[in-house]
Amino acid sequence: MLTFDFLDARHGDSFLVRWGPRDERVMLVDGGPGGVYEASLRDRLTRLEPGGDGVPVIDVVCLSHVDDDHAAGLLRLFAEIRRARREELPEPFSVTRLWFNAVEELVDRRAPGLSASVQPLVERALTDSGAVKASYGQGRAIRDEAAALGLAGNPLFDGPLTGGAETTLDDLHVTVVAPDDVALAQLEKRWRQAKQRGDPDVISAAYTDGSVPNLSSIVLLLRHDGRTALLTGDARGDRILTGLRAGGLLTDSDPLHVDLLKLPHHGSERNVEPDFFESVHADHYVVSADGVRHHHPHEDTLRWLVESRDVDDAYVVHLTNEIDFATDTLKALRGRRSFEIDVRRSTDPALVVEVGDQR
Repeated sequence: MLTFDFLDARHGDSFLVRWGPRDERVMLVDGGPGGVYEASLRDRLTRLEPGGDGVPVIDVVCLSHVDDDHAAGLLRLFAEIRRARREELPEPFSVTRLWFNAVEELVDRRAPGLSASVQPLVERALTDSGAVKASYGQGRAIRDEAAALGLAGNPLFDGPLTGGAETTLDDLHVTVVAPDDVALAQLEKRWRQAKQRGDPDVISAAYTDGSVPNLSSIVLLLRHDGRTALLTGDARGDRILTGLRAGGLLTDSDPLHVDLLKLPHHGSERNVEPDFFESVHADHYVVSADGVRHHHPHEDTLRWLVESRDVDDAYVVHLTNEIDFATDTLKALRGRRSFEIDVRRSTDPALVVEVGDQR
């Protein structure tokens, strides 16, 4: 079976994927924005299965993309491990491998040397733009932490995680659905525009509207023991569908059915259209959001989701937080439909979703 622990990551993402005979194998996906590590993530990690040295083991940490509401908690995690090493103290956690895409690596994959030629402009943008500092700056920090901890290079993938890449980790089959070549081409275009104009504002504008981080967002299809999950980060729905079709996972005749779908970009209506939900059906839909800083999930997104399913279809829409406008919308849409609404209680440390039979 697959077990998911979705933490209260506020307006961001942070969750565990657990599998194996006793759910002892663990993938941590994202770390949420500032404060989430201290509020909930660290405590949840301390409860993981310890390794031979008694230290909780995280088999893989995956950063979907370099954006503050996904990366900040991971920086806190790595900083704590490094501090323990410096002070020759027992390490709080053992991280076996890290998967993430540095923007420079994605740009250079299509245009070798381009990122280095734009670095002076990036440095100026880092000084002038809070958005660039919060995203690109954290991506650079993650890269440096990975090198210091011996986690560089995306072990098992041996390079950037891009569409079509596959690996198997302890009976968990992982397929990278996105980013695809079109997304990488758009990243390259942004960098070339900055270079041609000699203008750091091109970089700042890209990070301010979220386009660069979201274009590089990793989308994973997980398969284990007959169960499937589609983890979408903040990717755009059209790019996800393109990646699924390119991998032969989605055809024009039938929708792809997965056990669990984490909605892209916290349920934003800017990342999906009705055809996304018509093309991907799930038994469990998960929205990681709190509705405070951003109006996520948007009512239109929830409506498109529900209207994509037959009246008698049985499925569950899970919310990591009580969001009045979201629950009101879902209740109004439910009517005579068969779906359920599940909201994490404020007293629960995580919203736990299990797919598959317990053995």
